[in-house]
Amino acid sequence: MEKIHMPWEKKGLKRFPWIIIGVVPWLISFLFIYLVPTDWYGSTSVVQAHQFQIFAWYVVTLCIYDTCFTLYDVNIISLYPDKFTDIKERRTVQGFGTILGITGLVLAFIIPSLLFIDTFVAETYIQAATFSIVVGLALFLLVIPGVRENRKVKELYAKRKEAGEEQEVEPFFKSTGRVLRDRTFMIKVIFFFGYQVGGIMIQTSALYISTYILGMSNEAIIYLLGAMLLGALISTPIWTFFAHKINNNRKMSIVAGILLFLTFLPMIFIWELIPWMIALFFFGIGIGGHWYVDPPTMGDVLDDVAVRTGKSQQAIYYGFQSFFIKFGQTFISITIALSHIMTGYVEGAPKQSPFAVFGIRIHTAIVPAFLVLITVLLFWKYYDLTPDKVAKNKEKLAEMELR
Repeated sequence: MEKIHMPWEKKGLKRFPWIIIGVVPWLISFLFIYLVPTDWYGSTSVVQAHQFQIFAWYVVTLCIYDTCFTLYDVNIISLYPDKFTDIKERRTVQGFGTILGITGLVLAFIIPSLLFIDTFVAETYIQAATFSIVVGLALFLLVIPGVRENRKVKELYAKRKEAGEEQEVEPFFKSTGRVLRDRTFMIKVIFFFGYQVGGIMIQTSALYISTYILGMSNEAIIYLLGAMLLGALISTPIWTFFAHKINNNRKMSIVAGILLFLTFLPMIFIWELIPWMIALFFFGIGIGGHWYVDPPTMGDVLDDVAVRTGKSQQAIYYGFQSFFIKFGQTFISITIALSHIMTGYVEGAPKQSPFAVFGIRIHTAIVPAFLVLITVLLFWKYYDLTPDKVAKNKEKLAEMELR
């Protein structure tokens, strides 16, 4: 997409039109995932007769959804390092982003589940998807002023064009090889992969926790995710304060990673609701720290890349990070499936065997804990963007007129 020069670039716009183009198909494609033809299901025999058609429907609609989302998402986040060039500005902005992001993540799970979805009634999923589309479109209309290129960004684009920085874009495979050989970037996205899988795995496992570990109804999910949300919200101002005071994104990332790892450990053993809420409260603090420090850290990485290459073409890097997000979702699905298969989980059963319950703990806490620990250690060992190096990169970028 970096190679495509559209007419709107003459007006200083680059990302915003692509965001507009991507958002409506993205939202609508979400609904199409659930619009499986009704004559393909209804009973076990009907589903078995149409299982390949259903599988093909999900594959095609998910690919369309993912493509539209990537078009929207890559352009949204590619604006971040250009719109917020100062490190303090990036941290302050991400404080708000953390609060809104985690709140949205929790509410997106709770509201459709409680208000719309009946697990065995297909039409309720269509209702939930329609509600999500309406809310998503309304929220997008509110954020348009923030995702549109302002005068500062337009001037930055003009400087890059005058300097010839955008005249030559590397072929895809050449740029892919360069990205994969960039140790700093790869360590950053591996670290991102670890905490992203850990955070989403808890949300995905919440129903299993409430039903088979706590022995409670689905409403228990409100208490579990509510505790996580509370921890994240309370800790965000604290993360913001210490980020400004310490001025070291590397150190903040490691602290958040260690805290997240430690919060998984009690989840391997606890049984009661209150201990789970306490564990998830501290988990929310850890995941909130990750969510907060990740974009400024990614900004440091992209600044470093721009200094080394003389180009500010962050879309390819955000595209690879988006790939790791998708790979993380696949990793979560495979982990849950293998855990259930190996421990004898019986789908739909009101109770599970002790070994099957242990399988739930495997995908809830044990696998995420090991994954987070490994990625934190790799980040600590190989990520080398210290505050001094970040500051020098800022000076060089100003001289090169790339930021």
